[in-house]
Amino acid sequence: MIRGHVIHAVFSRNLAGFFSGLLGYVVIVAFVVIAASLAFSADFFASNHATLDQLTSNFPALLVFLIPALTMTCWADERKMGTDELLFTMPATDLEILIGKYLAILAVYTVGLLFSCTNLIMLSVIGNPDPGVQFTTYIGYWLAGASLISAGMLASALTSHSAVAFVLGAIFCCIPVYISLVANVVTSGVAAFLRTFGMSSERVAAIIPQAGAMDVFTISHHLSDFALGILPLAGIVYFFSLIGLFLYLNYVVISRRHWNTGEENNSMGWQFSVRSISLAIALMSITTLAIGSVSRFDFTQRSLYTLSSVTSKVIKELDAERPVTIQAFVSPQVPEEYSAVHQNLIGTLRELAHRGGSKINVRITNVEPFSEEAEQARLLGITSRSVQTERNGEIKIEEIFMGVRISSGLDEVVIPFFDLGNSVEYELTRSLRTVSRETRLTVGILKTDASVAGGFDSATFRSQPEWRIVTELKKQYNIEEISPDSPIDESKFDVLLAILPSSLTEPQLENLVTYVATGNPTLIFDDPMPMFNINMAPRMEKPPQGGGMMGQQAPSEPKADGGKLTSLLGVMEVVWENGEIVFDRDSPYPKIEDMLGPEAVFVYDKRKARDAFNPDDQTTAGLQQMLIYYSGTVVPRESETMEFTPLLRSGAANSGILNFDNLIIRNPLFGMTLNNNPRRDNDEFSHVVAARVKSKADEKESGKNPVINAIFVADIDLISDGIFDLAERQSIQALGIEMKLDNIKFVLNCVDSLAGEEDFISLRNRRDESRTLDWVETLTSGAVEKRSAAEKAAREAEEERLADANQELRDKIAELEKDTSMDELAKLREIQMLQSALSRKVEVDTVDIERESEAQIQAIKASSEREIAAVKGQFRFWAIVLPPLPAILLGLIIGFSRVRNERRMIIDERRVKRA
Repeated sequence: MIRGHVIHAVFSRNLAGFFSGLLGYVVIVAFVVIAASLAFSADFFASNHATLDQLTSNFPALLVFLIPALTMTCWADERKMGTDELLFTMPATDLEILIGKYLAILAVYTVGLLFSCTNLIMLSVIGNPDPGVQFTTYIGYWLAGASLISAGMLASALTSHSAVAFVLGAIFCCIPVYISLVANVVTSGVAAFLRTFGMSSERVAAIIPQAGAMDVFTISHHLSDFALGILPLAGIVYFFSLIGLFLYLNYVVISRRHWNTGEENNSMGWQFSVRSISLAIALMSITTLAIGSVSRFDFTQRSLYTLSSVTSKVIKELDAERPVTIQAFVSPQVPEEYSAVHQNLIGTLRELAHRGGSKINVRITNVEPFSEEAEQARLLGITSRSVQTERNGEIKIEEIFMGVRISSGLDEVVIPFFDLGNSVEYELTRSLRTVSRETRLTVGILKTDASVAGGFDSATFRSQPEWRIVTELKKQYNIEEISPDSPIDESKFDVLLAILPSSLTEPQLENLVTYVATGNPTLIFDDPMPMFNINMAPRMEKPPQGGGMMGQQAPSEPKADGGKLTSLLGVMEVVWENGEIVFDRDSPYPKIEDMLGPEAVFVYDKRKARDAFNPDDQTTAGLQQMLIYYSGTVVPRESETMEFTPLLRSGAANSGILNFDNLIIRNPLFGMTLNNNPRRDNDEFSHVVAARVKSKADEKESGKNPVINAIFVADIDLISDGIFDLAERQSIQALGIEMKLDNIKFVLNCVDSLAGEEDFISLRNRRDESRTLDWVETLTSGAVEKRSAAEKAAREAEEERLADANQELRDKIAELEKDTSMDELAKLREIQMLQSALSRKVEVDTVDIERESEAQIQAIKASSEREIAAVKGQFRFWAIVLPPLPAILLGLIIGFSRVRNERRMIIDERRVKRA
């Protein structure tokens, strides 16, 4: 029977001994300083996320050096000074002594971890972290340290030298930290050896385990689960298994003194070796079983990993007589950046199987590259994704599968791949609802020059693929392409999607206007400068059509209303200028502005914008960040019959309007190009990019005016394939920027809202709120405002100098015209010479002034960047300096208290008496 008071006595002795010297405080101070340095590295500010991800990714490596420093003296010093004999002759069992020492070192580590909680305080100063995520992250830190402490103690029990114990401890700690690295090196060597004998790569891949197969037994793998805001059963079992295994090995080592010498000693050694190996295998088996468990405790603020009420409702509506089959083809190991999606997919599938019972049949197939399962997945429409990842310092391309086929007797849906931007629960729940219904709603795609639905292009004689947004809509709706050449039959579909209607001809636009004016749900996208194809801009002529004689292209009809959509906007009672382009200098990712310019506008609430996303409209209430590119703006007319509801707005502080003609340079040799440095003047208005236009209730009943039910979006690029890819992958790898764009969600929300399918909007928007660095954004926004004001002042000075030069020319011409001593011919010749000379001077002055202005603007920009970098540096300095102060203060307090107590114990006769 284990006695608590004995364990407490050993615990108190070792804890007091640790803090009696300087080593304990040095280790704690070093730990909190290094942890703060890792948490608030340069990557922390670049990512703009209020998390401890940078610390989490490096935490196992930090423990490799910290834990041996804590444990190296626990047994080694006892043996070195001979106190181990005294310790083991006390009335205490080996297990009680072991537990007491372990708890003492764990208490020291816990104190150091508590001191590092200043990282959370600093994080809350500049951002809005999720408290649940921070709690589980620190629980993971604590469990990781607790597991490695037992490994470090084992190393200390094997030697009497502290330095040797430190080295051995680091080696033992490396086992659960870098076991995947060792396994990958071994498998790579074996694979290379087999290839030298002519074995094909496919055969080698079938024999050798996939790279990363041992990742599930590494600390970093399980620690990443805790960093998501959940307490997974698998992670808890893994860490406690490590603790149990190494503590048992500790117990074996310290119990050797009880063994007899000779053959019996060898026999006992073999017995305990077999027991240790059996225990290791048993614990690995238990951990493997726990990894397959769906048990997890969700601590995120918005319960992101708990099935929503919408999913429960969909499961309840399923017919048990027509069960749904979910065939998932998933790679057993995926790169680290996809581990969260992988875990969420497996967990959600198992939760659906548990909740659905006989209604849902889930089959999860592990897919290896070049296997029969991979071919089966491809036949079902599930594709692999080539992912570039860095593993063990080497850049590799890995083929991974994470796709699902959901089918019933009525319908089927294939999700080829779950990317980073996909909501796993939403995708699965939507598919369950779709396949369980006998019929789908239909979305009509209006045929325009944008060719959204794909097909043959008569101008280029090439087949064009459908846009990815159409592929996404097909997961929920039937899609039908609608021709605008004849009156639009509203009975064929439920929602009409009209992209680039400004390219329609007069008769085609009339058919669209008639359809919209009768109250049919319509989602309209148009764009003053569609960057996926600038030649389709409304102010450009329609491209010539193919089909002419002798290979010549037939001329195209002119655009209706000159591409201005006058008739359509008239019935909707809104204004959209097809030559006005919104810019906004505010951005959460300054690198993107440097690369794409202020016309790449981010819509997000962390700025002075007034309701960048309309919180009162379900379409946008849950959105957080969108990227629009060379967008237009829409404003309402004074109307008593229409309700104009803004959905998306640009910022107000550093935004404005550009004219299409100022952005385009027409060159007879090179065609049309973009002006990279147009004049941008802030107007300090928040520009509406998308709006819902709907007739008022009384107008619908009267029947006198057009009945409108439409959403108008003044940008097409937000759903182009390029930005669609950004929204799915959530990153720009070339710039090292991670982002979470809601472009796809916005479009799907609009379609669902118009179609009356509102159940999935809340589920689609279900995501943690934006956890950005508010302080950094405010600082950056202020610097951008200063830079914008300075740029405006430089432009005004440039205009003033040019105006003065032109005024000088006019004044001299006026003087010549008043001169009566010259005849008219001489006067005309003199004026021409003067105009020519002054014109050349003005041209030279213009170039010089523009160069000076640009240099001044660049200097201002560099100055603001230095200012931002300096403030970030100051924050990082205090973030590193403040954490060790509590530990240092505690050491001083304990030191002074000990000195004072020692002085009290000195009797008066022994004190030195001063004269």
